[in-house]
Amino acid sequence: MDPGPSSSSSPSVQNSQRSHARKNEVGKKRPSSSFHTQEALEKQADSIAASTRIPITFQNSIPASVKGAKPPKSLSGIKDKKLRSQMAKQHMSQKRALHARQLADEYLNHSIPGEEAGLIQTEQELERTYRVTQSQVRDNVGIETATKAFELNLDGGNGGHGLGPYRTDYTRNGRHLLIGGRKGHLAAFDWQSGKLSCEIHVRETVRDVCWLHDQSFFAAAQKKYAYIYDNRGIEIHKLKNHVEVQRMQFLPFHYLLATVGSSGYLKYQDTSTGNLVSQHRSALGSCKTMAQNPLTAVIHLGHANGTVTLWTPNLSTPALKLLAHRGPVTGISIDTRNGAREMATSGLDGSIKVWDSRMLGKGPRREWISRTPASEIAYSQRGLLGVGWGNHVSVYDTMATLGNAPPGPYLTHNIPGATPISLQFCPFEDVLGVGHSKGFTSLIIPGSGEPNYDTGEVDPFETKKRRREREVHSLLDKIQPEMISLDPTLLGSIDAKDPFKPDPLSLDGDGVRLIRPDSIVKSADGRSFSKLSRYEKLQLQGLDLEDGMDFVRSDEEDEDAVAAGEDEGRINLGSNAVRVGAGKKEKSKEKNKMRGKNSAMKKYLRKKKMNVIDPKTIELKERIERKKAQEKALERARLNNGRQEGSTSALDVFVTSQKRRR
Repeated sequence: MDPGPSSSSSPSVQNSQRSHARKNEVGKKRPSSSFHTQEALEKQADSIAASTRIPITFQNSIPASVKGAKPPKSLSGIKDKKLRSQMAKQHMSQKRALHARQLADEYLNHSIPGEEAGLIQTEQELERTYRVTQSQVRDNVGIETATKAFELNLDGGNGGHGLGPYRTDYTRNGRHLLIGGRKGHLAAFDWQSGKLSCEIHVRETVRDVCWLHDQSFFAAAQKKYAYIYDNRGIEIHKLKNHVEVQRMQFLPFHYLLATVGSSGYLKYQDTSTGNLVSQHRSALGSCKTMAQNPLTAVIHLGHANGTVTLWTPNLSTPALKLLAHRGPVTGISIDTRNGAREMATSGLDGSIKVWDSRMLGKGPRREWISRTPASEIAYSQRGLLGVGWGNHVSVYDTMATLGNAPPGPYLTHNIPGATPISLQFCPFEDVLGVGHSKGFTSLIIPGSGEPNYDTGEVDPFETKKRRREREVHSLLDKIQPEMISLDPTLLGSIDAKDPFKPDPLSLDGDGVRLIRPDSIVKSADGRSFSKLSRYEKLQLQGLDLEDGMDFVRSDEEDEDAVAAGEDEGRINLGSNAVRVGAGKKEKSKEKNKMRGKNSAMKKYLRKKKMNVIDPKTIELKERIERKKAQEKALERARLNNGRQEGSTSALDVFVTSQKRRR
């Protein structure tokens, strides 16, 4: 008896039935509204794409603002496809980096509600914040903040002699403080914990002090030279090239120590290699005012004739010169917000001016006259301007909406019997450090410091291990001095203009390039037209030298022709400029810089090279002997005057005596 079919089938039978049903399903016709062909759908029937998706990290790699963006049209002028594609990729990566930077700025620099930076707010309209004293501020802030207001009395006590006035400097993370007295007192310490790093007395004049890349080293401008010390007060280096330094600034991203002294020379010293990078002569006399732009690393100098000059290491002349005051400039400071566009200056004429670097030609954006000429000014991280005048320190909010009226002071503090000569806001703290003749004073200025900081850049609470790692990374990421410029956006850009393509406006009807009066004609190796030889000048003018030399004129005729204007305008530079001087390199002529007839250095070098025999010396001696022999032969031939060699004359006695007189 044959049993009937079982109600429960085996798994293999079920799988075959499912696959058969799926095939029948696939075999059915799809509606005509589908955008995919039947063949494509059959290939994807067993695919796993329906149950998978692109990872979120890949989806968010391209921001919405960058999607669909195209490279600029200026790249279309690049003929090299590989270079054009690389520049397009670089442009897109810059866009993505800009978007990532905006997100990081939003997360880092936007505080949570209730913890953002803010100024003192008055309750009534007639109240003024400048009437608030430091004692009232300490009574209304937290205990930890109140301890940051202190005073170091270094005047020597009753009948004593102080070591001031003092110059001050904070580290980039705002943790350590360096003070230097005019009479030789140097001290470095952690001002928040009160831990002293070192304290020394150099027993000579100290004009300025400056931290280097971190709290491990600092520089002091002493009576004659500048010196570098470590955090234990041990002298590490003596910078003999920096003489009578008045002011110093350290560029942390370039490891450059910039100094200016009484001689008016601006010098850049590389502290990582010990080399003197460059030195520029300002030609404006002694300089006692110096500041740096933290974003562009451009040095600003204030001079005695009221001008402000901007310097970079790769330019021997000022990149910009501005007549700011009618008297000597006493203070310069740069606001780091909004791309470091604002610059504040003060002078002995009593005026304080705030400039917009984009519109310097239109004059200052805001200007006012102080009761006493300001001795020092400084910007805070939040844009407050500290001004030291007389025995007072005033803080101004230059962004206050007051029209053209001078801004009223935000806070004011009086230091009896002491003139502030050094002002500096502590980074990431609402603290203003004032150095004066009696010592040092730390003032609490609410709203002056940036409340948020990036621990990857500067960290006030970094450990010893983290400091070492940051120092190594900063050395690896060191920026070369040649990259300092007024406009940092020029770095990384490319000039798509073809240098070999002539300007169509400078061609005449025959296709010959015309030279304008203000242009400079040069050969392929960079020599100007006036430095070329006569043959090269003719070759550059496109004249055929093989047809004859009838066109050749003397130098006097050339000068007459140039004076008459006959040779102006028509010079062929198509291929001749590339051909003339190609493959040649102009030999630089060594200038004779000897001062005096017989200096000590010349004697030393002559004695040093007396017994040195090398191939160059032998060749030089042989050349000199040959030249002397030729001169003797010529002189003998001139004296003989056609006579046989060896014959003498009675007149030879007079010729010999005349030669001896010479």
